[in-house]
Amino acid sequence: MKEENYLKQELYDLIKKDNSIFEFIQESSLDGIWYWDLQNPEDEWMSPKFWKVLGYDPSSMEHKSSQWQDIIFEEDLKIATENFNKHLEDPNHEYDQIVRYKHKNGSTVWIRCRGMAIRDENGKAIRMLGAHNDLTVIMELRKKLDEKKDIEDANKKLYKKAYEDYLTKLLNRRGFTKNAKYVIELAKRDETSLSLALLDLDFFKKINDTYGHAQGDELLKAVSDIFLDTCRGSDILARYGGEEFIVLMPQTGKEEAIIAIERIRLYIQNHEIGKIKNQTISCGLTTFKPSKQINTQEFLDNMIKDADEALYYVKNNGRNSVKHFSDLIRVKNT
Repeated sequence: MKEENYLKQELYDLIKKDNSIFEFIQESSLDGIWYWDLQNPEDEWMSPKFWKVLGYDPSSMEHKSSQWQDIIFEEDLKIATENFNKHLEDPNHEYDQIVRYKHKNGSTVWIRCRGMAIRDENGKAIRMLGAHNDLTVIMELRKKLDEKKDIEDANKKLYKKAYEDYLTKLLNRRGFTKNAKYVIELAKRDETSLSLALLDLDFFKKINDTYGHAQGDELLKAVSDIFLDTCRGSDILARYGGEEFIVLMPQTGKEEAIIAIERIRLYIQNHEIGKIKNQTISCGLTTFKPSKQINTQEFLDNMIKDADEALYYVKNNGRNSVKHFSDLIRVKNT
């Protein structure tokens, strides 16, 4: 057997000889201890610190179990009693629970209550030794953290409701505007180019009429997933309305934007999506570098207007292609 540590044995001997050692341990490491006569259940010694934690003058409190049972929360007393009975039947069942007491000032005190039965030679429990730890500060902090989390969760739900499209889970128009303004402000500061694309599913009404609106919704969700997989993480992507989507691409020039949107168009056309084969999209693009003086909302509105004009041209000239607004101007001038 492993030899008992000499310091542990020395401490045991000191406790036997010097009461002040025991008093120091129970005062410094615990918030009260108790010793209960199970043969005379009304008799229970509670150390003074326990009553001080609850706001009572220890000298005014009797060493009776009824004293603490009168101020513990009723539902917690029930839990403690159930654990107590289980511990008496089975020593391996720990008597250990967190209970609430009513402080003298009316507030709630959270106490961790642990105990062990002391049994006679026949194994019958005749005494109960226990310890208390005041957990009120910890429990109140946990409550505040839970409340904070509840507020954060509520805010997230509100944000989703306000800025997320219910079907595709992409940003909605309002969410796009909010995020796009931030990106434009960065582009103004850094004097970098932005490209914006409007993408519209071709003949979407025909799909709804042929396959039903449920299949149309599945197509919208599938296309949204393709956009998410294909676009960069820095791009601002949203369902702009109906079967129309919008993408704002920061630090992206005209040629880069055309390549990126053309890649999306070809991917959708060449992959079967549910029951839909060879789905096509029409895309309008514009690119601009905002000046520091320009109004952000006005700049965004103009970009959307130009991309929409390019999209309109595509839809009226065969669909299933990408057109940049700058090329549209050239067409008009020829």
